[in-house]
Amino acid sequence: MGMRIGFIGTGVIASALVNGFCSAGDLDHNIIVSPRNAQRAKELADKYENVTVASSNQEVVDKSEWVVLSVVPQLGEEIIRPLKFREDHRVVNLMSDRKLEEIASWIGKTRTLAHVVPLPFAARRIGPIVVYPQDKDVIDLFSPIGEVVAVDSIEKVRALQAITAMMSPYYKLLWEVVKWGQRNGLSEKESMDYTLAFFQALSYEAEHNEKGDLEALAEEMTPGGINEMAYKNIINKNGYEPWIESLDQVFVRLMNRQY
Repeated sequence: MGMRIGFIGTGVIASALVNGFCSAGDLDHNIIVSPRNAQRAKELADKYENVTVASSNQEVVDKSEWVVLSVVPQLGEEIIRPLKFREDHRVVNLMSDRKLEEIASWIGKTRTLAHVVPLPFAARRIGPIVVYPQDKDVIDLFSPIGEVVAVDSIEKVRALQAITAMMSPYYKLLWEVVKWGQRNGLSEKESMDYTLAFFQALSYEAEHNEKGDLEALAEEMTPGGINEMAYKNIINKNGYEPWIESLDQVFVRLMNRQY
């Protein structure tokens, strides 16, 4: 049975969720989006029959069972506090820098109030979606459009958020490998096709390896072989330390951030 899901705010992540819910045509949710980003809201409504644009944020709330709060944290209270919520509302907060207790003080008592941290990949129904607390209904709602990771503390949410900071460094690594291939005689397409297919296969193997041990998988190399050669070169230059240091710095920032 489909749900009536309203979005307060229609930014990049909200649009990704709408696309995730609607693109396959296998979920009969009715989606109501706010008019705040008029162009993006219209594009979604034009694209999907089950998406409508409300005349106001309050109309989004009034017509929805689930309300997704997807506005920038700095404007959260200004936009959300004036709205009238019902006790039977299920509220999903995408502003993970805001405490649930704070949001509850704005909206009053609701049936559900949870943090969800999705990523743009949700539009393609891939990638992780963090849920806190471990609410079964929230998990069921988002499971069709991503791999739900439900946790039991806000500290774990912050740690998982920190890992998402590896997105740009990872893309940069891929691009540097592609450029290396070009410098060594490959066309950009040849180098790109092989590099992306190769790293995709590595991720797939890591997820589906029967041993389930990443450390053991990393150490599966032929003595004296090229894998060992590359691995030892990076280890000897402490090549992984900057990645972990970056995670530490991001985590501290997330834990200390307050709006």
